[in-house]
Amino acid sequence: MKKLTSIIGLCLLAVVAFADPNEKVLRTFKETYAAAQNVKWEEYSSYYSVSFSYSGIQSKVNYDKDGIMLSSIRYYDPALLPTNILNRLKKEQSKRKLYGVTEVAVGDEVVYFVKLHDDKHWITLRMDPQGNSEVYEKYRKA
Repeated sequence: MKKLTSIIGLCLLAVVAFADPNEKVLRTFKETYAAAQNVKWEEYSSYYSVSFSYSGIQSKVNYDKDGIMLSSIRYYDPALLPTNILNRLKKEQSKRKLYGVTEVAVGDEVVYFVKLHDDKHWITLRMDPQGNSEVYEKYRKA
């Protein structure tokens, strides 16, 4: 049964991995990310998902079938954070090293998950666009 499930899953992945978006979605994407590289599309029952690199930032964007962006995830260096957030982090977390950012946008809501570390811990802060933060996760280094 596990083999059958695995084979079906791989077949579905193969079908999804080579999806071509409809014209509306493709036009919206090209208008926003004309210089995107390494573009890979996936099609689901109610939306398209595209992974790509743009200006050195790895991104994944989801569009509905009418070309309206539903959500996005971007991975980048902390130096690319909005200035107010970066300055606040440098002031409040001066003893820790900034490592990376995962930016999640759904509709009009944006949240930044900032990974940082010190000698003993890896920490992820959840930050809003105003720079307010809370510890999202914390792990002791091995």
